[in-house]
Amino acid sequence: MKELWSVHKMKVLVSISVIAVISILGWSSMSKGEADTPMQQISLIEEVQGEEMEENSSEEIEKVEEVEVANQEVLIDIKGQVMQPGVYKMKTGDRIIDAVEKAGGFLEGADSDKVNLAALLADEMVIIVPKEGEVIEEVVQQPVTNERGHSGTSGGLVNINTASEEELTSLTGIGPSKAKAIVDYRTENGLFKKEEDIMQVTGIGQKSFEKLRNEITVAN
Repeated sequence: MKELWSVHKMKVLVSISVIAVISILGWSSMSKGEADTPMQQISLIEEVQGEEMEENSSEEIEKVEEVEVANQEVLIDIKGQVMQPGVYKMKTGDRIIDAVEKAGGFLEGADSDKVNLAALLADEMVIIVPKEGEVIEEVVQQPVTNERGHSGTSGGLVNINTASEEELTSLTGIGPSKAKAIVDYRTENGLFKKEEDIMQVTGIGQKSFEKLRNEITVAN
């Protein structure tokens, strides 16, 4: 009987030991799994937050640039057949029709068909509204030379390879900060080979490019 009891006791002890080991291993695995899951969640949250911060940062830059552009002024000189000819302060993004309205509108007999009322205003632009039947070689005169003596415009388009910072700010959506970034980029990386290359400039993405693609050129 003693031998049977000893064997039985030994089996019980072994069983308890095995159960204890399994419990410890199971708890360890569970603890590890629970530890890994929060870390993975934290990593995912940080990644999402990083993307949101980057997107918000781009939006903030865009808003700041839009405010800069909205607040920037250009001086234009409108002459000829308008109610009040003279020099006017206009906002960047305004068009010739806005300048005409600022000058009180057309006089009777003005040949408004000779003026592109949809053209964007540029600093130092001269607009001449002729009489009907009057021949004027240049109805709209724009500054074409920057401080370096290069042509900043070509056929009414702004050459992003030669335009000064001031000339670049006449472009839709381009404020002083982006204009400086364009000049800095071409100084460091060379001239733009095609219009789309302007998207390589920090702060100018597809959205900005779509707004100004019909206003720029890289032609020599």
